[in-house]
This record gives sequence, structure tokens and C-alpha cells, in this order.
Amino acid sequence: MKIGIIGGTGFYHLFNDMKEQNVHTEFGNVTLFQTTYEEKEVFFLPRHGKHHDTLAPFVNYRANMLALKELGIERVLAFSAVGAINPEIHEGSLSLLDQFFDFTTRIKTYGKYSVDITEPFCPELQDTYIKAAESIQEPLREGTKLMCVDGPRYETKAEVELFAKWGMDVVGMTNATEASLARELGICYAVVTLATNMAPGVTEKKPSLKAHKEVSQSKSEVVKELMLEAITHAHDRKSCSCRDAYERAVVAK
Repeated sequence: MKIGIIGGTGFYHLFNDMKEQNVHTEFGNVTLFQTTYEEKEVFFLPRHGKHHDTLAPFVNYRANMLALKELGIERVLAFSAVGAINPEIHEGSLSLLDQFFDFTTRIKTYGKYSVDITEPFCPELQDTYIKAAESIQEPLREGTKLMCVDGPRYETKAEVELFAKWGMDVVGMTNATEASLARELGICYAVVTLATNMAPGVTEKKPSLKAHKEVSQSKSEVVKELMLEAITHAHDRKSCSCRDAYERAVVAK
């Protein structure tokens, strides 16, 4: 079984013995790292590049997701840092995404067909994350709604107030794009987020990259434990319809 792992800020040391692998796609080259864990072939894809030198708006999402597809990966567990809009979500806490509102203007489709994304995240992989969190006794907020923005700037107070009125819980810059492309490719995809700051307007504290990295570092061991446990619990598809959406779209085309 092959498992794809996508990580961002503060998430680059899941394994010590990963082998670098380069995949060429029609949208560009992608660097991944491969290893074996719990008798599963694991591929780690650093979202922002292996040196973390690509900001969210400029990530080559289409190449990233297609590279996973071309490697034969059908299930992807992702992790991402976000800002908390809902005051019930505290800095340093983990949340499982359930829905998103895509506020971005970037290219986020392969442009070949339409797919059903009513439920954008794989329910089986969501359950995998829930079981993993329970196993390590780490609180994991479920039913979390993401507002996805372009970045790289942070949001204004007015924007966050509007997002809150719309019922959004967290704000981030990457996951809606990945989820949309994953569904077009028939890849199962789910993501856990780490709140590294409270969004502007929720608190008087100003967001900063320094604080963002400090929170990420403080939770790095917990996140590593969660991801390893999630890999352990992950299994082949049973009843989710993530691939069905892709197959129906291909036929309809």
C-alpha cells in the first residue's frame, strides 16, 4: 500500500531514512522523499519545496498532486498550519478539516472535467486521523471549516470578521487547492491543521512568521506522533466515493 504525506511549515523530519525522488510531470518537476513504514510505502511531499523556499501562492499544486498520482498513490494524509478564526480554537491546537470556502484566485484545476466535491475530504481518511488522535490521546477538533486565501499576506481585521460571520473556523492558504485537485485525480485526501496564531481581529496580538514557527516547533513531536499513528491506521479504500467522482467525470467527458 502506498501513502502520500503532504506537510508544510515545521514538518520536515517525519523519518530519518527517506530517499529523495524526483518526478517529472507535464506541469513541472516535483521532489519527494520515499521510505517504508509499517509495511507501507510512504512518500513525503514537502508542499513548499524541500528547502521551504516557495510561498503558498507560488506552490506548483498541479505538479505536486499529479506527481502523487503518477506514483500510484491513492491516499494522501496532509498537515497544514492555519490561523484560528473561531475563538474556541486555541493556539497550538489541532483540527480536522471538514469543509472549505475557496477564496483564492489561483489556478486550481486541471481543466478537463467537473467533479463532485460536496464533501471535499475523504471520510475514511478523516476517520483514520480521528483514530490516530485517540491513540496518542491528543485532542482533535472535528467539523472544522477552512477559509482558503491566496496569501502570502495575512488577512485584514475586516476580512476575518466577515469570514467569522460566514461560519469559518480557520484561515489558511493551501488546503482547498490540494483538495480540489485531489478530487479531480480521484485521490483520497484529508488534512489536519495546527493553529499557529489567532487571526487578526480575533486577538490584538499581531501575526508573525517568528511566532508561527515557534508554535510549529513546539508541536512538532506531537504532529510527528499523530502522522505516524495515522499511517499505521490507514488502509486501502473500502467505501469512500473519492475515486468514483473521478471515474464518473472521465466517463461523462
